Amino acid sequence: MKKLLIFASALILTSCGTNKFLTNSVTASEISKLGYFEPSAYIQYIEKGNKPTFSDSLSGITRAKLDSLITENKSSLPLTKKIVIENNALKTRVENEMGYLAQLIGQQRNLKDIPLTPAIDSLMETNNQRFALSTVATGFGRRKGNYGGQVAKGLAVGILTLGMVVPSPIKSNLTLHAFIFDSEKNEIVFYKKLMPNKEKEPTDPEFIERQLTLLFNGYFYDKK
Repeated sequence: MKKLLIFASALILTSCGTNKFLTNSVTASEISKLGYFEPSAYIQYIEKGNKPTFSDSLSGITRAKLDSLITENKSSLPLTKKIVIENNALKTRVENEMGYLAQLIGQQRNLKDIPLTPAIDSLMETNNQRFALSTVATGFGRRKGNYGGQVAKGLAVGILTLGMVVPSPIKSNLTLHAFIFDSEKNEIVFYKKLMPNKEKEPTDPEFIERQLTLLFNGYFYDKK
């Protein structure tokens, strides 16, 4: 769990999302074959108050829906081989490496001079993939009724402080990240982190599909 928290914290604490993507000199037209890692998801659940805890079940649902939607989009993305990691220790290492890379990108705000990490590079070479896509979902959901209670508390605080402080709770949240790695050049070709959505549930398939399209808008897809 500690290693999982390192991975999640690195992704959550990266700079704010955007509608723009970061890329290097490789264009989408140069990527004719794109392997893809099984998606990762770190979804938390708020049972009481505003204290989130990791939810294995919600994470599994989001991961499965994201995986299914990526597979369905094979006609519009040049996807080839799926890279599945059976070893849990290796999977944790890869997830932490992605968190580390996202943190570096957030700090320098570009992809320059960021080499691939050992486990990611090794898996791509083992699977004979020059390019590979990795998607990650982070976010949280709430117990039914919890949000209304937090809104009421916020209003009460607002009254007590004469409107100077009115805390506004977030109902739910989902953020998608996407990386494209190049093992031949040992670099990151593409990275995008979307703006967190503060209303949709992290397991909503229609919303996940819309977000997945937005990830590649202007790169694989014509800008809309």
